[in-house]
Amino acid sequence: MKLSEFFRLWVENYYQNIALIGKKGDFFTAVSVGNLFGTLLAKHFLTLIDKKILTPPLQVIEIGANEGYLSRDFLSALMEFRPEIFKDLEFFIIEPYEKLRALQRKTLQDCELIHKNSLQDCEFSNAYIFCNELFDSFSCELINGKTMAFVDDDFKLYFAPSDEKIQKECEELGLKIGELSQELNLFFKQLDKACKSFVLSGFDYGVLKPDKLSLRIYQKHEVFDPFKLDLKKFFGKSDLTYNVNFTHLLKLIKDYNFKLLAFEKQSQALSKFDFEEVLNHTKNKNIQSYENFLSQAKRLFFGFDDKFHFFEFQKI
Repeated sequence: MKLSEFFRLWVENYYQNIALIGKKGDFFTAVSVGNLFGTLLAKHFLTLIDKKILTPPLQVIEIGANEGYLSRDFLSALMEFRPEIFKDLEFFIIEPYEKLRALQRKTLQDCELIHKNSLQDCEFSNAYIFCNELFDSFSCELINGKTMAFVDDDFKLYFAPSDEKIQKECEELGLKIGELSQELNLFFKQLDKACKSFVLSGFDYGVLKPDKLSLRIYQKHEVFDPFKLDLKKFFGKSDLTYNVNFTHLLKLIKDYNFKLLAFEKQSQALSKFDFEEVLNHTKNKNIQSYENFLSQAKRLFFGFDDKFHFFEFQKI
């Protein structure tokens, strides 16, 4: 079995059984830090509207929402800063797993939420899409020269020659060793078909020039090498992930003639999302919330390494 097929089965089992994120889960994300992350994203969204990069009415969509905390924080901030905007918004979450849908409905019980199973089920005319650590959950191949990874019946990883199509794509990307996600190719195809126009804002960790295999497992905040484990004991019970190949992402943006609006370190981007204005607004209303935001900011700006990036692109 190709590693990508094994990866897909692993992720499906993991998320169908509800993957917990944060202190009680296997890993942290920026959302786990607190509501400042979603608040800053909401302020950035309003800036896109004020600059007329986005023009309401809009469909607002989160992909990969897990429990729905980012959407909750995003919508709460919109209510705080510009409640009148809601008359021009429809809110969607793309979520294939019913257990996670139930959690999202509970988290967002005061929101008129529309669930969709996949991008293939969608027809958006004017969309704003956001996602956090989505692409690192896409299935991938492990590439090492002209070989790729497979998984045998005993759940052991091994390498064998890759096919010509894979080799050609690797040559186009200049990829000699690392991960290649053909699911990312499919996502862009579906995204282009599903949306007449959109802006997508995303956060993920990765590198521009992969120079090693980064596939790894997170379980209760410990990192494990999948080549040194009995994978049967971890299968579908822990997070399987890797560094996103940002060269691949940027190439797809160019190939589809989408407009790249931003690509920078996550901490740099967040500091530009009206952070000082958010702090001043909060300080004037509630000093405890202000101090909480300051504490969260330290973790958001300094607690995530340089692999974490913000990217944003547009279809007009």
